[in-house]
Amino acid sequence: MSKEPREVIVKTMVVDRKPQMVFEFFINPKNWESGGSIKNVQKSDDGWWNTETPLGPARIKFNSNKELGIFDHDFKAGDAQWTVFCRVIPNERGSAISFSFIRPEPMTFEQFEGQLKNFDKEMQGWKKSLLNS
Repeated sequence: MSKEPREVIVKTMVVDRKPQMVFEFFINPKNWESGGSIKNVQKSDDGWWNTETPLGPARIKFNSNKELGIFDHDFKAGDAQWTVFCRVIPNERGSAISFSFIRPEPMTFEQFEGQLKNFDKEMQGWKKSLLNS
């Protein structure tokens, strides 16, 4: 028996940088530190990236496709785990980036929103970092 679809939050960012450059930026979580929430990113031998977040330790693992601009990734923090679906697409001389978050079970929607409350601030930091490179 299949489950009911869960809520989704989509965040978007537009930046005046070519898709290739934006993809290369996001495929390296060390660059995510410029967003301000993720710290001490280290690659482990098992293909995961270990990091510290305001909510404690977390792990990130990519399922990416450079040609299609896909940098989907699994994110584990505490008991929560979810896949974030991410795309970089051409937008005139720059790029549009989308981050689609599906609410993980058994998290309530309020808890889910709380997890993402600083994401807009992170995107501002990433955009600034991309524009300065």
